Amino acid sequence: MTPEQYARVREIFLAARDADPAQQADYLRAACGDDPEILAEVQSLLASAERARTFLQTPALGEHFVMAGPESLARDSAPQATSSTAGRRAIGHPEQIGQYRILDVLGEGGMGVVYRAQQEHPRRVVALKVIKPGVESPETIRRFEHECQVLGWLQHAGIAQVYEAGTAEAGYGPQPFFAMELIQGQPLTQYAHTQRLDIRARLELLARICDALHHAHQKGVIHRDLKPGNILVDEAGQPKILDFGVARATNADIRAATLQTSVGQLLGTVGYMSPEQIAGDPRELDTRSDVYTLGAILYELLTGRVPVDVSRRTLPEAARAIVEEEPEPLRLANRELRGDIEAIVGKALEKDKRHRYQSASDLAADIRRYLSDQPVSARPVTAIYQLRKFARRNRALVVGLLTTGLALIVGIVGTSTGMVRAQRAEREARSAAAKAGAISYFIGEILGAVEPGREGRDVKVFEILDQAAAALDNEWSEHPEVEAALRLRLGTSYYRLGLYEPARKQLRRALELDQRIYGANSPEVAKTLSTLGTLMHVMGDYGEAEALHRAALDIRRRKAADADLATTINNLAALLHFQGRYDEAEQLYRETLALQRRVLGEEHAQIAATLNNLGAIHRQRGDLARAEQLHRQALPIYARTLGERHPDYVTCLGNLAVILERQDRLDEAEELYSQVLELRRELLGPDHSQVGTTLNNLAKVCMRRGEHGRAEELYREALAVCQRAFGEEHPQTAAVHGNLAKALLGQDRRAEAELHGRQAVDLATRTLPAGHWSIGVLQAIHGTTLLRLGQYEQAEAVLLQAHAALTAARGPQYERTREVAERLAELYEAWGRPAQAAEWRPPE
Repeated sequence: MTPEQYARVREIFLAARDADPAQQADYLRAACGDDPEILAEVQSLLASAERARTFLQTPALGEHFVMAGPESLARDSAPQATSSTAGRRAIGHPEQIGQYRILDVLGEGGMGVVYRAQQEHPRRVVALKVIKPGVESPETIRRFEHECQVLGWLQHAGIAQVYEAGTAEAGYGPQPFFAMELIQGQPLTQYAHTQRLDIRARLELLARICDALHHAHQKGVIHRDLKPGNILVDEAGQPKILDFGVARATNADIRAATLQTSVGQLLGTVGYMSPEQIAGDPRELDTRSDVYTLGAILYELLTGRVPVDVSRRTLPEAARAIVEEEPEPLRLANRELRGDIEAIVGKALEKDKRHRYQSASDLAADIRRYLSDQPVSARPVTAIYQLRKFARRNRALVVGLLTTGLALIVGIVGTSTGMVRAQRAEREARSAAAKAGAISYFIGEILGAVEPGREGRDVKVFEILDQAAAALDNEWSEHPEVEAALRLRLGTSYYRLGLYEPARKQLRRALELDQRIYGANSPEVAKTLSTLGTLMHVMGDYGEAEALHRAALDIRRRKAADADLATTINNLAALLHFQGRYDEAEQLYRETLALQRRVLGEEHAQIAATLNNLGAIHRQRGDLARAEQLHRQALPIYARTLGERHPDYVTCLGNLAVILERQDRLDEAEELYSQVLELRRELLGPDHSQVGTTLNNLAKVCMRRGEHGRAEELYREALAVCQRAFGEEHPQTAAVHGNLAKALLGQDRRAEAELHGRQAVDLATRTLPAGHWSIGVLQAIHGTTLLRLGQYEQAEAVLLQAHAALTAARGPQYERTREVAERLAELYEAWGRPAQAAEWRPPE
């Protein structure tokens, strides 16, 4: 056969392979024309392909398998034979494979068979997947081993679990097999139909499937062939994803076992494929391809049909339709699906993967927002849309909220006007008019947004702030004093909500206005400088933060000693504290405390804050008893002045938990961390940076107990929160990457751990000042991962850097410094260099 003929065969084969079986023969006749050689070759390839994929691409329990009741599973004897494949007696099949006694045949294909089998130890009924003798080609074995390895990584209630994989003698020589969880349930769409699930129940079910798939994605696995037929729902309503046989591993640890899909080769089921998957280029596939498939499944779950019908089209026509055709709007199938649900499904089905949900967890989160009457990210953000939904969801609260909002607006504008009267008496009339205009504007907007009978979605505090910011941009240029005060208040509010970019915009504008109105050395400028400095500290720009704090301190030291001066000193101390400049920070904290006690008395929240900060200094120096004493001094002051639900009280409680953890009082620490996590989620929202900090700390308790899998889950959740709050380029994100590396190393997942360890060091080096002790800590983690991988030369270089950094920053007796020395001794011992190992061991 000539190269031209071979190319033609390949083209026809690829097009025919996934065509509708009823149309395949007609297509072949038309495509091959009068060339019987090409026709015969294509038919041969199609037959081979069918044999090769039947086994591992058929659901483990068969396409139409429905389990018998639980009573049949408890019987020791094989069930009665039936006329169907599923559940028939295993006539002509082995009675025993390894420790598994064969009960029934559940499904059979050209390459293998799935049995219902009784495992002896532990005693349970399993699905046993076995390759038939005589068909163990290298490609088949590779695919089989790949599926075993992938499934073995996945431990989630929503994924069918693999119990064992191996080979066993079954009378025909060694046969590869694996035993997996036997699911008693129905395919997804069948379950939804027979249970008559309403829209909410179907959405809840899909969100749980998202959770399971997100777990697989976090393990580095893309499914690539998700569809309702390989998602079973058990009697308890738990969906279970089957068949990762065509999954693609993205993780470096199992990359060698991954099948390489050539360009043009299609794996999966066409109707559920994403546009990039139907194109057949594996380089374009990532977890967002599975997100598209989830959208297609949800579309079918809600409407009874796939988003793009390709059942009667040739493969090229199907590919073109998936890439170009938009699904019919959900509202045409059911008016109840218009609005948020339609937006959610539409975002999941975006043709351009950049515009889809970026993870299965993001899709699940939006579904759950809808189910809890929260705003969904898929909808365009407009103030009216948000405000109306809030009114609809909280009708009983609308009047109270309007009253509260009015009081807040009056307070803000009234305070601003009072300031203007004190300093610009001649503008009193204009400021009063500005106040009246502000009240009229805001109340008019709120009342207009909650008119009965109009649609909308929830409104949150940050969305009202956005409205206020837009109003300031458009309508306040003639009242600069009021505008400056409102922008400072808005910036502070954005900051407290963890919305740092809009906070920076408002504070910079407030600073410009203050400098122009009041002069460079005014108290107003000092206050705004200090607030902006605190924001820049949190955002990781430590150079600018220090310059802003010192400028504010310089202005305030010229005035009489007061509480504002104490606040400014404290803010600078907190920045130096974070940078590891403990002596400077402690000196400033003590100055702050003395000044606060003089001007505020003993019973004030700012006193509690400074005690809390001093406690953190002592903790980081290793004086845990003194640190605990200071935190416990601060807590009752916070409770009496701010209450036990104030974020500052919660922060101090979290710091106390850290002390307890460091003292090995893990049960007490876990209890406090859990309390802090619940409060922060409630008070600050799930995506606030402090939620990520608490998740990270709770994971540390799990690490101390050796619960590395649970720690990994918490660290991954913390990482996602930090990435949303700060972005990837931030020291806190770097720290969580490093902690995640330790959790993975604890599970002997060395290559994964090394990737996160390296990423942690890279991020910390870019975002922290040179010589910061945290860089040394993360280098120590990365060096340890390299040591465990046996990469001794690279490990030596990184660990020596870590030891030098920690010695310079914290001294040779610092706990982390000594740990790195021990790790270097271990490295040289493993490397066969005992003399160097002895140099790094501590003296007896």
